[in-house]
Amino acid sequence: MKKWTVMLIPQGQSGSRSLTVSDLHFWSVCGVIILLAFSSAFFYQRHQAMAQRAEMLRQANRMLELENAAATPAPATGSGMSRDEARQLEARLRAEYEASIAAITTELSDLYEMETRAREITGLAPRTAPSFDNNGVNGDGRGGGPARTGPFAYVGQREAMHPAYVIYGMARPSADLIVEEIRLRSRSLGDLVVDMEAQIDRIERMPAGWPLARGRGRISSAFGYRRDPFNRRVRHHDGADISARHGTVVRATAKGVVRAAEYKSYLGNTIEIDHGNGIRTVYAHLSAMDVRPGQAVGRGDSIGRVGSTGRSTGPHLHYEVHVNGRPVDPAKYLSD
Repeated sequence: MKKWTVMLIPQGQSGSRSLTVSDLHFWSVCGVIILLAFSSAFFYQRHQAMAQRAEMLRQANRMLELENAAATPAPATGSGMSRDEARQLEARLRAEYEASIAAITTELSDLYEMETRAREITGLAPRTAPSFDNNGVNGDGRGGGPARTGPFAYVGQREAMHPAYVIYGMARPSADLIVEEIRLRSRSLGDLVVDMEAQIDRIERMPAGWPLARGRGRISSAFGYRRDPFNRRVRHHDGADISARHGTVVRATAKGVVRAAEYKSYLGNTIEIDHGNGIRTVYAHLSAMDVRPGQAVGRGDSIGRVGSTGRSTGPHLHYEVHVNGRPVDPAKYLSD
């Protein structure tokens, strides 16, 4: 079974940590994250429709209240319904309204529990309100143009950042509270989807896997100090040499953008890919380069062919991984 090794380098600190996981674990995590992203998007759309339904119910409730206030004790004319019939109709409509409110509240409770489980699985905490330093600030300056949206209930900063738990313990929550809770849950799920997409993108940009198609080739010279194959002097080797047949397909080991595809004096035909977050990979001694600078590539995309250009004793791929400008051992990012 293939294994994956991820090296963690804390920013501004020395030292590093390595985490080795199997191929099954890696793709299981990716699958869970993708499933959660699709689930969150589905529930986001579903509760948008619930918000519209709750708004309609609220308007119907207000209309019933107005009709009840305008009713007179006198019996209706022969062409209309009697006062008892009107009360029965009002009671039936109100019961249907309250049943709908109860059903929506139950759905919201289930949604909140699902969101909580999703955050526990992914390790993504709810976003919190930003803090500000009020030292040296006088007055309470405010401003801005008139609002162009509404009418919506005002939501303070604290309520916007934290769910309205109170509705889950109320026997008869108002439509306004339910609509506001739907908006809060929709925004929270939207943030969760964005966070999961960002996490998936970070995983896709981490070098992992064998850089040659179909697992071909073998490591002929590892990372570290070695005797130079030409002058036999001890020098540091900044990458790993993978011996393979001339013309073997070379693949990108992570998502990124091609920063260079050119001939260099020692490395020959060389491709450099920037993966973001200070991570870069180098593929050298190629016989052909199939990408150009500025081109976006994904993990597994063909970028060139094995060759022996530059300072080389035979067909092989020279593969490097750089983290924050320094070469690291590529073996930590290669599959067994």
